[in-house]
Parts: sequence; C-alpha cells; structure tokens
Amino acid sequence: MVVVIGLGGGTNSGKTTICKKLVERIPNCLVFNQDKYFKTLEEAKLSFPGRDVNWETCPALKMDDLVADVKTEMNKNHDVIIVEGHLVLNFPPLVELFDATIFITLSRDLAQKRRLTRTYDPPDGPGYFENVVWPGYLLILEEVRRNSNIKPLFLDAADPEKCYTAVEDVVKKCLSSN
Repeated sequence: MVVVIGLGGGTNSGKTTICKKLVERIPNCLVFNQDKYFKTLEEAKLSFPGRDVNWETCPALKMDDLVADVKTEMNKNHDVIIVEGHLVLNFPPLVELFDATIFITLSRDLAQKRRLTRTYDPPDGPGYFENVVWPGYLLILEEVRRNSNIKPLFLDAADPEKCYTAVEDVVKKCLSSN
C-alpha cells in the first residue's frame, strides 16, 4: 500500500528542495509539486473578478486536478507519494489522502530573503510580499494549527538539514508501519 505524505509550508520554506533529495534517496518515491497546478493568468482572473489575482489562495490553483492526479497515482506501483506546496494542508479533499502531514514554518525575514532570489510569472508587483504573501502565509499557518483533523509535524526552515532529516524520518516511519 502506498504512503501519502502532505508537505506544506510557507513560500520558499524548502519544500521542493527536500522533495528533490527524497526522490534521490527513497526508492519508488513520487512527488507532486503544487506549483504545477497554478491556473493560467486568464483562468485565475475568472476566480477573482474585479480584483487582482491572489496566487496565495486555493482559487488560484487547480486543486481538484491535483487531488484527482494523486488518487490516480495511489493505484499505481509507488511506495511513497509526497504532495508538496504552500496550500496542500489547507484543502480538505487532499488532506483526506495523507497518512502523515508536515508543515515547514519560516520567519518573515527568511521568507522575504528567499523570495527575492526567485523569479515568478507573473512577477510580484510592488508590495505583493508585504500585502499578500506574508499575510497569506500567516492565515495558512493559523488554519493548519486550528484544523483538528490533522496533527502536522512543525519544522523550522531556518535549519534546512534538520528539516530534511525530520521529513525523511517521517517517510521511513510510515513505510515501516505500512
């Protein structure tokens, strides 16, 4: 039986980097990157009529497609599926699939510093981090903390190696109890 792990966390908290390492070290591991499920700008505008698109919320994503794709792969020959993204622990139909959940936290300064090293399409407009990204992260984090249906392991992005080791340990623990 496949183990499905939900790896959430703030933008630029190291989720994708951790998953790349896990794929190298864990046999038969498949990763779904939520970033591949963003709507096009034109599609997203339909979800935000009369206002700017908020890329930090579920309506900017094809979350139902992500759920369907994970369910399809759960019936194939994988030992581990990891679903990573900033909102994967905030979408109940996806959360229902997870055997374990992890959330990587990070400070405002670290998030902003890392975000400045990335290129986004469309690019962040003036004040996007301060007015949308950071407040959105705080809302996502609070929602995860309040959700009694999940008990995520919280990790701090300030120590990337410790984060990776902890995530790898969760995966191995789930595999051994499977």
